[in-house]
Amino acid sequence: MFAGIFTSCKKNDIDPGGYMHLKVVNAAPSSGPQRFTLADQVLISGGLDFTDASDYIRTNSGTRLVAQFKNEGTSTVYASGELWTANDQSFTVYLAGKGSSARVKQYKDDLSAPPNGKVKIKFIHLSDDAPSDIRIKNAAGDDLVTNLSRNIESGYKNIDPGTLSIRIYGTASGDNIGNFDVPDLLAGKIYTLYFTGTSDGSLSVQKVLHN
Repeated sequence: MFAGIFTSCKKNDIDPGGYMHLKVVNAAPSSGPQRFTLADQVLISGGLDFTDASDYIRTNSGTRLVAQFKNEGTSTVYASGELWTANDQSFTVYLAGKGSSARVKQYKDDLSAPPNGKVKIKFIHLSDDAPSDIRIKNAAGDDLVTNLSRNIESGYKNIDPGTLSIRIYGTASGDNIGNFDVPDLLAGKIYTLYFTGTSDGSLSVQKVLHN
């Protein structure tokens, strides 16, 4: 029994015969270019700038895989975390925050196609400058997401292609904290729209393409 408990708690418990697909995103405005390692293997080198997203990388799956973002050209760790993955699944890992709030966040992706003529989107709240809970409406005032907490993802939504106009409100205060137009959403595509803070304390929305 004790041997089993010890094994399950081991860091970098790699499945040598299992593989997953991992996309890496820099969502930290103040980070500078980043290198990314997983279980001591360099997956991203050359510097991943803010808003950059890698292609999906096929790599070994496993549990408690140590993920580190490091300032490019140095050994300085900007943020580290652990990934829990599964065979034949797709995930996206984000660098978010700065200083003591810098963190690594992992989300599972659903890459099944949207209905014909539609766009599939989900939202992730990664802003430390915005309220911890936000509400997302479209330009007509209809709710897209009634409440989205920091570091949490929404479910997927199927929307029309083109430009999506969104209005962001603090859930508790009801105050409008940002209005955004997200252009060039293409039918048949899957996107994540993530919210992040900028160096002047304002809110921004960025998109990640998954297919």
